[in-house]
Amino acid sequence: MATKNYYELPVVLELYASPKYEEYSAESSEEMFQEIVAYYVNLNRRRRKITQKQIAEALHISQPGVCQMLKRPATISKLWRLSVAMGGKLEVNIRFGDKVYSLLNEPLPGSEEE
Repeated sequence: MATKNYYELPVVLELYASPKYEEYSAESSEEMFQEIVAYYVNLNRRRRKITQKQIAEALHISQPGVCQMLKRPATISKLWRLSVAMGGKLEVNIRFGDKVYSLLNEPLPGSEEE
């Protein structure tokens, strides 16, 4: 499955095409981002046939707690915890032209790996 850029998603393109684009607040944009992330986290959970109960057991929290996490998971901490609980690894990258930098695994400035 090809990775899509957030800004290439149909719902985001529709937002930009709207004549009222400038009226949309940062809050509604954040809500939309949260919904998109929650959708893809849940989609991948279902594809891997992982239940909320299994995640709850891995995280040592209640199943309703997992349900709440899955509704609004878009913090790095929550995404990392959910990824690990589902047997995955969270990668967060930033791209500048053709260079990609990992935000979670980048060596510190001045280290030998730089």
